[in-house]
Amino acid sequence: MPLDFAPLADADRAFAKIAAEILTPPPPPDFTLWAQRNVAFGEESPFPGPYDPDRFPYFRRPLECLSPEHAARIVTFMGSAQIGKSVICQVFIGAGLAEDPCHAIYYHPTESNATEWARLKWRPMLRQSERLRQVFGEERSRDGSQSLLFYERADGRGSLTVAGANSGPAVSMKSARIQVQDDLSKWEMLPSGDSETMADSRSKAFLFAKLFKVSTPLLEHNCRITRNFKAGTQERWHVPCPHCGHEQPLLWENMLSGLDREHPERAHFTCAACGAAIEHRHKAEIVAKGRWVAHNAGAHEPSFHLWAAYSPLETWENIARAFIKAEGNPSAEQGFANDNAGEPYQSAGEAPPWEAIRDRAREGGHRKGTVPTGGLLFTAGADCQKDRVEVHCKAFGRDGRRWTVEYRVIEGHISTAECQAGLDALFAETWRDDYGNDRRLLMLAIDGNAWTNDVLGWARRHPWSRVIVTRGARSETSPPLVPVQSERRPDGRARRQQKRFYNLGVSGLKSTLYKALEQTDPLARGFCGYPQGLDDDFYEQLCAERRVQKKSPDGSVLWRWVKHATQANEVLDTELIAEGAAIRCGWRAMTDAAADRIEAELTASGAAAQAERQPDLFDPARAVQQALPGAAAPAPAPAEPVSTPAPPDADPADASPPQRGWLGTPRRGKWFG
Repeated sequence: MPLDFAPLADADRAFAKIAAEILTPPPPPDFTLWAQRNVAFGEESPFPGPYDPDRFPYFRRPLECLSPEHAARIVTFMGSAQIGKSVICQVFIGAGLAEDPCHAIYYHPTESNATEWARLKWRPMLRQSERLRQVFGEERSRDGSQSLLFYERADGRGSLTVAGANSGPAVSMKSARIQVQDDLSKWEMLPSGDSETMADSRSKAFLFAKLFKVSTPLLEHNCRITRNFKAGTQERWHVPCPHCGHEQPLLWENMLSGLDREHPERAHFTCAACGAAIEHRHKAEIVAKGRWVAHNAGAHEPSFHLWAAYSPLETWENIARAFIKAEGNPSAEQGFANDNAGEPYQSAGEAPPWEAIRDRAREGGHRKGTVPTGGLLFTAGADCQKDRVEVHCKAFGRDGRRWTVEYRVIEGHISTAECQAGLDALFAETWRDDYGNDRRLLMLAIDGNAWTNDVLGWARRHPWSRVIVTRGARSETSPPLVPVQSERRPDGRARRQQKRFYNLGVSGLKSTLYKALEQTDPLARGFCGYPQGLDDDFYEQLCAERRVQKKSPDGSVLWRWVKHATQANEVLDTELIAEGAAIRCGWRAMTDAAADRIEAELTASGAAAQAERQPDLFDPARAVQQALPGAAAPAPAPAEPVSTPAPPDADPADASPPQRGWLGTPRRGKWFG
């Protein structure tokens, strides 16, 4: 009897139905929606809980451009510090690896930055996201292929490498379809070539690669993120005026033009159309209604700029107060421009005319060899030449002000006994200040770029709390002063940081100094004072250098400080070295309260010293002695020389040096809490 096949489905129809389901493309990836479903912030976040796109409406379009569906290959995001840039990076990497399996690289400026990000940002995200735990496996079950800087998908279809851009092999050894170039402005040139160019080449083989360049800007003339932003669409978040509805970006220049320095709480923007004040109370409403507008719409790749005025974590009053505090101090102004306004800082490329500085000193300078009022820290910088050591004695005060006290030359090479004895004598010498004290050097810094062993040999004759050795760092982005890392041990671990030897960020210090030299008001922040009696050669050397653009052999652009071949520049070098000693003593970290305490102690001790030098005219013993024939007046007891106490030590070294109190008594620890 034949079988009844009626209940069986039509094979052709079933095949067509299944094929249609398989061949139907998935919906376009939505990274913002993915973040809502899979990203949660812990208690360490100011906004704990699931990712809320309404709190960050300006992140939608950058995430859209980072999606595989968007045609952009390079996306640039330039902005203030703490504006949420790292959130976009983590969503991009997490969603990309979870939904579009591939190999990815997350570059940081250094390997230590990479390690810190992996430990503090990426691993917590893995623990808090169920989707990422499914992709990479539970942390406790990961095999040896997983490490702090390498994460492989459980199915082997993709991986994440976290690397430092300061290592040539790390930048050039692996290819990736998606990559993040974080803190791009801080990337350095490598001996093998430009680090950014090398990183870009890691994705050349992929037709649909995605490169996300993100950073806070630094110096305008040589800023990588600024260069990429200007090459892109230059999109800014435009918001509607709460009064007339006119759309416009919130610009720092707009806030500055109406800033009341006596009342920073009144900080506001002014509508370009109706002239009404846009106040902080309007911010949440207008930011939520904003949109990205391109100011260079013809560009091929998207680029975005966002700064602190849009952030829910910052108030406009705080921004105004930060600027008022930094105004007039070039180094602080740069920090404000970069970290608050999210803009590159236009530093000085050359000094003002040396004749103007000379004439200003001749007309209103202090007496040479004296520490003027306001000089709270007293240090010296020394530079070694073939037949001499030149020494620049400087006083440093509040608000970035500084004064030259004396400039001298000690004959002989640093290796000779005569030269070393002359340097030793500086610590026994005293200089009178305007408070009435006899001051001794708090610290001397000496350049160790040349004749390093001889310099270190002499320096070790003195405590590291009184003498440090510096060497100039070539990088434009080098910090002002950082300890030199010593050599590696056989097991690969770094030895303890040096307390004697430091890298000096001379490029940034020169820019700051040359900007400060433009100040003519002695009470202005950053004012540089010079004494009467210095010759023209001193000022010519001080203003000897300028920054010029050069091209490296690989075609990348470099900026270098240069001088004329026949022009000496020891005055400039020693000025910066003395500043390094002041930074080591906490000058840049000195608060107003600490400066007040130092000044009060200087005033009190100076008054006491003056009283000792000028005995009471009505002292009976003095009157009797003066009445005796041929008797000389008793000599007053000499005042005890003082070494100014340092404010809190902000140096990155792991221990604070023992400082000396007013009577030369060693103290250990930090001054003034």
